[in-house]
Amino acid sequence: MPLEKLTKAELAKQSSVGANAEYVHFLQSLKPGEGGRTTVEAEGVSRQTIKSRLKKAADYLGVKIRFVRSDPNQVVFQLLSK
Repeated sequence: MPLEKLTKAELAKQSSVGANAEYVHFLQSLKPGEGGRTTVEAEGVSRQTIKSRLKKAADYLGVKIRFVRSDPNQVVFQLLSK
């Protein structure tokens, strides 16, 4: 198996996108002011996990998001900047 050396930046990028690729792609499709909503049931993970994944995806893209107060089984957010 050929091995490939990765820099710290490449490793950070790799781990940031990995499980969060779906969230990164979704955030890329939004314009500032738009947002999204999902449920704990649809994602199959806790509300905190969903928020954490969204925060990591936003950090990876260099954008800001704001979470909107919502039902305990939902996560609602808005893209503030691109």
